[in-house]
Amino acid sequence: MRLRALARHAGEAWEVPRDLMLGRYPPFVTGGPLPRSHVPVFVFHSVEPEGFGRRLDYLADNGYVTLSAEEYFQFLLGGRAAPERAVLLTFDDGRGSLWSVAAPLLERHRMKGVVFLVPGRTPSRPGPPLPTWTDVREGRATAEQVLSRERHEPLLSWEEIQTLAGRGVFDFQSHTLTHARIHTDARVVGFVTPPLRKGYDAFDLPLVAAGAEDLPADQVPLGRPILQWAPRTSDALRFREDPGYGRACIETVAAHGGERYFERPRWQRELRALLTAPPTGTRETPAERDRAILRELTESRRAIEERTGRPVIHLCFPWHVSGATARRLAREAGYRTAFCGKVHGTPVTLAGGDLASIARIGEDYVELLPGRGRTTLKAVLQQKWRRRRRAAT
Repeated sequence: MRLRALARHAGEAWEVPRDLMLGRYPPFVTGGPLPRSHVPVFVFHSVEPEGFGRRLDYLADNGYVTLSAEEYFQFLLGGRAAPERAVLLTFDDGRGSLWSVAAPLLERHRMKGVVFLVPGRTPSRPGPPLPTWTDVREGRATAEQVLSRERHEPLLSWEEIQTLAGRGVFDFQSHTLTHARIHTDARVVGFVTPPLRKGYDAFDLPLVAAGAEDLPADQVPLGRPILQWAPRTSDALRFREDPGYGRACIETVAAHGGERYFERPRWQRELRALLTAPPTGTRETPAERDRAILRELTESRRAIEERTGRPVIHLCFPWHVSGATARRLAREAGYRTAFCGKVHGTPVTLAGGDLASIARIGEDYVELLPGRGRTTLKAVLQQKWRRRRRAAT
């Protein structure tokens, strides 16, 4: 397992040199300038005080300006010139550390960002607000109380979102309703394990139907086979396996300790041995796919607008995957832009560029922007490799 993890992370580390050769990074990443016409877009997920604070300090010390979603949109339309050294900070998923860490640090620097929410997974949490990094700085909470936030409260609550929207620190936009994956083929690629039913890992669990509805992740039985999958916003058609498939796996896990079953060293081999035939099932029609994708897009907009009272016209496709169907339906659903990851042939989206394919790069590259204390790409890559090695072990 460790060798496979190391191999996977080595492949991810090679991704950066490959994309550099393909011209998928803006010039500043390799030590070049930042032209006035370039407004780089950075993507964050979870944040922690040291690294995020250092990056904001770097931006502030070197005169960078953060844009709102509307300011950036007007720049893309050509209706407003961007300030010198303008950047856009985007945050995917609406993770809990945006309340506990990102918002206090952004407000301290008078900066702002854009959050792409998954409203179908966003909880409501009435009651006193959870502590933030400001509470730590002022002695009202411990660092551990704040830094442990995402272990037990992984996502922002609607109450936190409404508070942050009112303070103007974030614009809240759409990351689709449920950030869903679907089964696409009758090939088993894994099994439902305890982590896949909790927190962010549940985003990686393909939808599992129970009658006409899909089960919440925490109700999907342990040991259920996972089939070949694709993001819901791809053009793939969903394969719905017969409900009884994998029952022997589910019963075996339940009979041998539930979550403890996965401590067995050969559990995957044992479960695979119980599958004597590939699954049978039905495949959705193109019309059913279109209705499902459209619901992901329209219901996300509706939920966020109802909670924040502000228009939602910007979309970020989960896993940066969008088929022709999803792109067409996004336009029909009223979205004016769609944010991606690295875009072939477009290291930076310029004014007048493709609004349906806005290029973004990772947070690691913020300190490669021109300025005092600028780091090097070599140092960034070394840090990424060390981090991935630690994750693999």
